[in-house]
Amino acid sequence: MKRNTPPTSLLVEDDEEVRESLPGLLERRGFRVLIANGEQDASKLFDDPKIAVDLILVNQKVASDEALAAGRRLRQHGKLDSAVPVVVLPDEFSRDNEGQDQSVGGNDYKSYINDEEQLDALLDRLLPR
Repeated sequence: MKRNTPPTSLLVEDDEEVRESLPGLLERRGFRVLIANGEQDASKLFDDPKIAVDLILVNQKVASDEALAAGRRLRQHGKLDSAVPVVVLPDEFSRDNEGQDQSVGGNDYKSYINDEEQLDALLDRLLPR
C-alpha cells in the first residue's frame, strides 16, 4: 500500500558532525527527519501528542546495548506500535561485524554500517517505499 505522507524518522544522535550529514541521507530516501541530541531530548518530542515516527535510528557514543535500550524506551514513551523499528548504529565494532545487520528481536537491529547502500537496503526491508 502506498503512503500518502512521507515516513518520519527520529534520529537520536549526539555527534554534531553526524547530525549534519545523516539527515540528508534519510531525506534523500523521502523521510521527514526529527533530530534529537540524546534520549532525554528525544523524549521531549513525544510530549507533543501529534508526534509519531515510523523509525527510530540511534547513533550515540554509548554501548550498543545501551543505545538499543534507549531506542526501545523511546518507542514505549512515544506510545508507538512495537512494529516501529529501532535501528542502532554502533560507533565501534569489530571487523567481523562490519557490513552486517544483526536482528536483535522483533523489528530491532544493530547495523554495523559499511556504506550508505547498506543502510538503504536495511531501510527498504523495514519500510518499503
